[in-house]
Amino acid sequence: MLRLYRVMLTARRIDELEEQMTHRGEAFFQLSGAGHEATAALVPHLHEDDWLHCHYRDRALLIARGLPVRTFFDNLLCKDHAPGRGRRMSPFMSDPSLKILSMVTPTGNNALQSVGVAAAVKDQPRNPIVYNGIGDGTTQQGEFLEACAEAARSKLPVLFVIQDNKWAISTQTTQKTFYSLPEGRATEFCGIPIHYADGRDVIEAHEVFRETVAGMRQDRKPRIIVLELERLASHTNADDQRIYRDEQDLADARANSDPITILQQRLLAMDFDEADLQVMDAQIRDQIEAAQNEAVDGPEPLATKTAKQTLNVELTHPSRQQTGAEGGPQITMREALRNVLHHHLHTDQRVTLFGEDIEDPKGDVFGVTKGLSTEFPSRVRNAPLSESTIIGTSIGRALAGERPVAFLQFADFMPLAFNQIASELSTIHWRTDGQWKVPVITMIACGGYRPGLGPYHAQTFESILAHNPGVDVFMPSTAEDAVGLLNAAFMSERPTMFLYPKTCLNDSQNTTSTDVANQFVPIGTARKVRAGRDVTFVCWGNTVRICVEAAEALEKAGIEADVIDLRSLYPWDEKTVLASAEQTARLIVVHEDNRTCGLGAEILATVGERARLPVSMRRVTRPDTYVPCNFANQIEVMPSFKSVLTTAAELLNLDLSWIPPKEQEQGFHFVDAIGSGPSDEQVIVVEINIQAGQAVQRGDIIASLEATKSVFELTSPVDGTVTEIFAQEGTTVPVGQPLLKIQTEIAETRIKPITQEQSGTPVIKQRESETTLQVPSRTLDHRAFDVGISSIATVSGSRVISNADLNLVGADMKTDDIIRLTGIEHRHWAAEGEDAVSMAVKSCWQVLEQEQLIIDDLDLVICSTTSPQSVTPSMACRVLNGLTRGKTDTMLQAYDINAACSGYLYALQAGYDFLQSTPRGRVLVVTAEVLSPLLNPDDFDTAILFGDATTATVLYGESHFHQAKARLHRPDLSAKGEDGSTLSVPFRHDGFIQMKGRRVFTEAVRSMISSLTRVCQRQEMNVDDLNLIVPHQANQRIIDAIQSRVEPQVFSNIRHHGNTSSSSIPLCLNELLPHFEPGQQLGLCAFGGGFTFGAGILESV
Repeated sequence: MLRLYRVMLTARRIDELEEQMTHRGEAFFQLSGAGHEATAALVPHLHEDDWLHCHYRDRALLIARGLPVRTFFDNLLCKDHAPGRGRRMSPFMSDPSLKILSMVTPTGNNALQSVGVAAAVKDQPRNPIVYNGIGDGTTQQGEFLEACAEAARSKLPVLFVIQDNKWAISTQTTQKTFYSLPEGRATEFCGIPIHYADGRDVIEAHEVFRETVAGMRQDRKPRIIVLELERLASHTNADDQRIYRDEQDLADARANSDPITILQQRLLAMDFDEADLQVMDAQIRDQIEAAQNEAVDGPEPLATKTAKQTLNVELTHPSRQQTGAEGGPQITMREALRNVLHHHLHTDQRVTLFGEDIEDPKGDVFGVTKGLSTEFPSRVRNAPLSESTIIGTSIGRALAGERPVAFLQFADFMPLAFNQIASELSTIHWRTDGQWKVPVITMIACGGYRPGLGPYHAQTFESILAHNPGVDVFMPSTAEDAVGLLNAAFMSERPTMFLYPKTCLNDSQNTTSTDVANQFVPIGTARKVRAGRDVTFVCWGNTVRICVEAAEALEKAGIEADVIDLRSLYPWDEKTVLASAEQTARLIVVHEDNRTCGLGAEILATVGERARLPVSMRRVTRPDTYVPCNFANQIEVMPSFKSVLTTAAELLNLDLSWIPPKEQEQGFHFVDAIGSGPSDEQVIVVEINIQAGQAVQRGDIIASLEATKSVFELTSPVDGTVTEIFAQEGTTVPVGQPLLKIQTEIAETRIKPITQEQSGTPVIKQRESETTLQVPSRTLDHRAFDVGISSIATVSGSRVISNADLNLVGADMKTDDIIRLTGIEHRHWAAEGEDAVSMAVKSCWQVLEQEQLIIDDLDLVICSTTSPQSVTPSMACRVLNGLTRGKTDTMLQAYDINAACSGYLYALQAGYDFLQSTPRGRVLVVTAEVLSPLLNPDDFDTAILFGDATTATVLYGESHFHQAKARLHRPDLSAKGEDGSTLSVPFRHDGFIQMKGRRVFTEAVRSMISSLTRVCQRQEMNVDDLNLIVPHQANQRIIDAIQSRVEPQVFSNIRHHGNTSSSSIPLCLNELLPHFEPGQQLGLCAFGGGFTFGAGILESV
């Protein structure tokens, strides 16, 4: 009892000294524990494995547990040695070494956390218990009531100690709580027995604590103790209880209810010497005074500007990304998430899953956890219908060292848990200076774009979540990113809100491989979905698909769009977004959360603040309203293909019109495939119950379909006769695709409900406008020197190879088939004794003769080649050697360019730039392509395509411009990295040319059109203003595809040359330049391996 008296008196003397310091203005907030000291009587019955989640008046209890006296003053003065380094109000303590959990506010939040800790430690060897200190006012909070319910349901050893001083600040609580009722005291709550103790009598409290704790260690069940006591001081120094408590009440409390005075009287009655007690008091005062002085002299904290645990570079650097393996089985996002969870459950015993309906047989409403509870029955558990319980107890489990994964069924239910997210999950690391970690991963299905969901199953709330500084917020749109980000969340040990769009869960187009343990996405890095230089789309979740669709539509008009999937919303990839916005000077952010204070506003503000040049910016978002259930209305409200493309057209100064979708045929009804839930992207046709020609009535079963969740029957929506069945049993059909056609009476035709956007087909054209945003020049504002181009000389291989000469083994192709596929009738191959150098030298001599020049008139030789004969000497030096006939007294610059089929344009740009600094100069541009030795005669895709040719062109600086045939405008070039799996040309004797024609076709058409559009825009003209377009002669189908997208004629001579790589454009120019009329403009465009691409303009002079 004497030790207990010393602890209580120490707490009281700390209170008194703190009060004095506050009155002197040395501190600003003080809260007294006077009258509540009896909770210290619990400590003799605890051991070091027990946990404490204390009430803010538990000051004597904290001292009894071992918290140093100085800590109170460090906290009061917000010093660097305080538990939170000056970040928390003074009554709120924390000490991991003593298992004193970080005290909370709102004060009821500790109850659910206590339950979570108890769940984690219940089965530990020493039978630990968890103390939860609570005030009588707080017992009316829902969080506390939920905690009691969960402790009772799960039979958890939580000791709820209610410190009943009859006041909730100024509100009386007697007969207004679950235990103090008008009809008297309650004896139990949620099946938890309630014990009562007189908190003014420490000896009685000690005995009640002893009996209660002993019982809990034995049966491992919760208990409630109501400790009846008096609050002897005002609520805080900012409160004056004399306003609402009469003087007699206060006087009686001081005289009769002070537990220290009562215990002192007991000690004196037990023959303790009063003088000894006075000596003890003096020692306590000295100790406290010394602690106060140490705290006053202690260092001040430094301000911190982050609320999160710092991550190692391995978790954040883009180079650390690990993608799925190529080839092999693929899995959807739903399966991928399940496999990642399974991996971590299997490899880490600390991992637990807690959420509504996640146990088998249901395994989550979307099947994400299906099978996991069967394999890990004690660690994958169904939660009650209480989101705050899910998050609050998960926080407790994390504080006790576990790795909990919490599931919220829909983002729409997140507000029910927001108190625990914003007040606890987000703040604990910051407010404890990292002493406590809460690595809770909260998985939340989110988003709209499905019929029947709005508004209660259709929101995302990402901006609200991202507004909490202490949590990471992810939203993947692909299975691979879902795997990588979920692994990153486990590795980071930071609290993470993991949002996954329901519509992406079963997306069969964005799958990943089964090696989920190896995949990783660095935190805070975006994914470049498409590369472009004209406009930037920033999107995430459901809107990625929409932006990609808009980018594909713009591509047909020659507009390149950069599509960035943010995927990590907080932190977000500022560098990638800024770099793209600065390159395109046009930025559109698309998200389905509402507009005001949405994440899009943050992105636009950041770009506006930090971009080094002007960027025109727009947002496409949900207006400040809710997601309607009517799906046609939902499409109008949410970002859509039409609204995104319309915004892009306005920003890019394009004319946009729409061809309406085809109306349903009168008298017929198409029955579409439907899913069983909002995440279904496709269904399997299990059985078809009707035949063509069969009459059906509305409600008749016409098919059985298997979806993600179930097998269900599809019934006819109309009366009529089945005229056509489009699907077969066993096939997989996308949701929304017609399954069959029913002929009906017109009067009986029912309007089909809208299940997807029906915007029609966009028609995009470029136009002039004074409001067009001009991309700022990155060069000094001065006139460029004129650069001219000469006539062109060419040398082709002397062997003429017809299609019949190819003798392709096993190809089963006729010569006409080759012409139809490629447009090539014959090609030229180098004969014996011919090579790239000798042919190139020959073409150079021809052009020098044509231009009446000698080698000494040149200043630079640039050779574009894909088939060099050696790494060094370069082909340019070999050609120079041939031109000088081995003499070494001629010196000029010479180097190679390897840009594959785009090499001629790359060489033109390099020459153009040289002549800006040397306007008196001349540049010899050589192309040297001998590819026939690198062809595999058994590879049909490449053997029929390539020919051999070399060319030579002279570029004239401004001083010699009068000799030019045409003016060269500076080409616009770019490249997109490729690993060679699509198109590769090896060194000679190291293999053969390899190419995947289908992907090359798609990339080539897109890149050449967009490059041509871009270079025309730079010259303030449209593609339609060109007189002729000369593309790289890759394949006639590519040339025809370009022709179908532009108005000017597209030139082709591939029929008699084949694909000659970088020599193909100068081969065309050799035919065209002599017939060019003055003032005509000719567009050049190319695409090559690497991938490299670009465009340029020649203007006849």
